[in-house]
Amino acid sequence: MKSQIKPVFGYKICPFCGGNVEYAGISSGHIFPAINTGQMYVCRECGYQGGFIMEVDDLDDAGKIREELKINTDGIKTPAFKLPEKWAWLWKIWLVIMVLVFLSEIIVLIPRIIEHG
Repeated sequence: MKSQIKPVFGYKICPFCGGNVEYAGISSGHIFPAINTGQMYVCRECGYQGGFIMEVDDLDDAGKIREELKINTDGIKTPAFKLPEKWAWLWKIWLVIMVLVFLSEIIVLIPRIIEHG
């Protein structure tokens, strides 16, 4: 007797809030950009971004998981990684330095362009 394998069209849900997630594409590595590091998903409700999601076959199971996640994640504002607010000044200074370096390079190149132009 042949057994038929039923295709799985599961519901993809966020591991933090139980909300619907959307496929966001394939992520590339930061050190080696040519290497794909996996599929990325984004939650429409809490903003979670990552490759780990939960898939369930039954919509009732998804509702139960969502309720449990709401109970157990009270107090978590956002699951996505963010730098602490106290570090914002560091990135602002870094941005200013990079703009100044860029502008200084342009100022050095202008006389050379005029000479050869």
